[in-house]
Amino acid sequence: MSGADRPALRARVAVPATSANLGPGFDILALALELQNEVTVAETGAVAIALDCGPNAPAELGDPERNLVVRAWRSACADLGVAAEGVAITCVNRIPLRRGLGSSAAAALSGLLAATAIHRPAWDQTAILARVAALEGHADNAAAALLGGLAICAEGLPPVMVRVPEELRCVVLVPDLELATPAARRVVPQRFSRADAVFNAARCALLVRAVEERDYASLRTAMEDRWHQAQRSALLPYLPDVMAAALDTGAAGAALSGAGPAVLALAYQEWDVVGDAMLQALRGHALDGHVLVSRVRNYGARVDTALVLDG
Repeated sequence: MSGADRPALRARVAVPATSANLGPGFDILALALELQNEVTVAETGAVAIALDCGPNAPAELGDPERNLVVRAWRSACADLGVAAEGVAITCVNRIPLRRGLGSSAAAALSGLLAATAIHRPAWDQTAILARVAALEGHADNAAAALLGGLAICAEGLPPVMVRVPEELRCVVLVPDLELATPAARRVVPQRFSRADAVFNAARCALLVRAVEERDYASLRTAMEDRWHQAQRSALLPYLPDVMAAALDTGAAGAALSGAGPAVLALAYQEWDVVGDAMLQALRGHALDGHVLVSRVRNYGARVDTALVLDG
């Protein structure tokens, strides 16, 4: 049935924030958090795309040429050979921009999932994730956002999800500053020594085992890294002190969240104490921010499709 022959549809998409790398898992591991963005795409029959990001959204989100939800929607429609216009797109943005919490992956995934809900192409998870990666480049964040839990990404293979125990909390310190991912990636070396490669590979394996077995005593060591965090500390000099504050007050492990500037600690007790200590360590560097405490979301994006009803 063509678009002109079927009833108008509305798709509601909810996509979670994500924290990638987790120390040693550079471009490999990511967690889904409870914090989520919500996008609604409703067919209107109009001649343009109407975009509403709310009165308090950053100006860039209100620009259809810069809004990644709209760009992903248009890209998917072009792939499908259908018109992108004639829809109203409403975005509720809760994931902070450029903080290392997967906001761009969430946006791209939202636009693509809305297109799959309304136009129903035969795209599987692998195809959807490949399109997200082509649009914004972060397959690990996209996999965690789509699947939930602890996502493991291996190039050339479908990602897999490991469920994370309910008692483990993500304590996320979000500084009041932004860091563009390209700048953070430029400081990461293109080559690593054999010793450093083995070091990180071993800790990736230990990290997954520690989560699955609830061996939280192993997380401190398992979240150590030799690939990117020391280099990114040159851009984020508070990072060692914030991580140390988290570990000293009971966190099981700590790491830079994605490319930063947010910092993630994993804790199974006293997470409020951990968050307060992280914030105080940040303030010691003449910066401020806020703390989010979240369970890991052991399910990924959610999509609901309905008819557009008059009135």
